[in-house]
Amino acid sequence: MSCAMRFPAARTLVACALVCVMVQIVPAASARAEEKKSCTLLFSLPEGTVLHYKSFNQLDQNFSGTDVSMNQTSQVDMVHGSAPDSTGAARVDLKYIEVKSSLLSGGRLMDWSPPIKLEGATIRIMIMPNGDIVKFDPGRGVPGLQSVEDLREIIDAWFIRFPEEEIAVGQSWTEEIVREERDDGPPGAKGQMVYTLKKIEKKGDLEVAVIEGKMKLELNQDTPAGMLVGEGKADLKAQVALNGGYIVELKETIEIRGDIVAKDPLTDKETKRETAVTQIYERKLQQ
Repeated sequence: MSCAMRFPAARTLVACALVCVMVQIVPAASARAEEKKSCTLLFSLPEGTVLHYKSFNQLDQNFSGTDVSMNQTSQVDMVHGSAPDSTGAARVDLKYIEVKSSLLSGGRLMDWSPPIKLEGATIRIMIMPNGDIVKFDPGRGVPGLQSVEDLREIIDAWFIRFPEEEIAVGQSWTEEIVREERDDGPPGAKGQMVYTLKKIEKKGDLEVAVIEGKMKLELNQDTPAGMLVGEGKADLKAQVALNGGYIVELKETIEIRGDIVAKDPLTDKETKRETAVTQIYERKLQQ
């Protein structure tokens, strides 16, 4: 008798369980159906918007057998200072509130102050909705800055070049890179960054585009030690706010391998010294 009752009871429990599962499945399926599969990325925020960031930069270099590591942590405000002008470019100010640096050379921690002193500086940038930087300048000046162009690498790590049209998840777009063009030789850097929209997801209250990028460069860059001739590659992972196009979180790792080529000013003899550089840029929006 007890066995005869157990099976109908079991069937009832299974039926109830299936109803509960179906109730959970249907909304989930609806949510999946509503997930965004494409988006239009534009750098555009209301005038006066202020975003607070924590920034971390690391540079590890081996030059002629000597290892050097530099770390720099910064508190940075990104201030959207004006609406777009007649060309479509809007003004953005990067304000470096606090900067802390350290240097490790040959395994020893050393007293060190970076040659370009960003703390207290404001870098003014004119930027297009697609993330193309039209121009930039250091405002009232940055101590130790030899050329305004020396700021480009710093600025580039704050923005992503967007495609001109709507992009679907899984699609890629390419940014052509040319730096330090010369009439008498190859440019300082030439290559491509290929971006891919991996997915669109929620991060807290924000809807973000998850973007990955891979870069390859040919380098012929002037450095204080001589001409850097080599190759570079980079991997980038970023989360970008769909409403505004600003970085929510970013990490970019750049690896450079090559030779520093220099001539002795007295003998005119050319020397080559191997160098390897790894740079890491991290940006994170603070809540």
